[in-house]
Amino acid sequence: MTEIGQAPVVLSREIDGFALNRIQYAILNEVWRLVADGILDVKDVDIVMSEGLGMRYAFLGALETCHLNAEGMKKYCESYAKGIYNVSMDFGPVPKFEGEIEDKISTELNATCPLDKLQERRAWRDKALTKLSILKKEMNESQKK
Repeated sequence: MTEIGQAPVVLSREIDGFALNRIQYAILNEVWRLVADGILDVKDVDIVMSEGLGMRYAFLGALETCHLNAEGMKKYCESYAKGIYNVSMDFGPVPKFEGEIEDKISTELNATCPLDKLQERRAWRDKALTKLSILKKEMNESQKK
């Protein structure tokens, strides 16, 4: 797997879903709720991810990002644990990804990227991911020096 640019991990026990999917679903659940609750529209949710969180996580994981954002993870927890907990308690129920909000999100996405342009957008994404993979490899090699 490493030869094709993937990094395998080992789970300590069997769980439903892949680790990546479980993390992705947590994000999808919250962005779905933000759109459903009228807090953000689809375009703005995707901007937050692609220009904010995604930029951070392209090179570092969630926990190392926290570690670097404070003077280590203990300080991060001291500073932010209460706020994270309070916000997390406000998340609400797990959405079902159906109904009126499904139609709204689908309509907004189709306006941004029409169905007849999906293949073109996928090709752009794949090219961007290839370039990012090369950059990550270069950055990781320079970190070792």
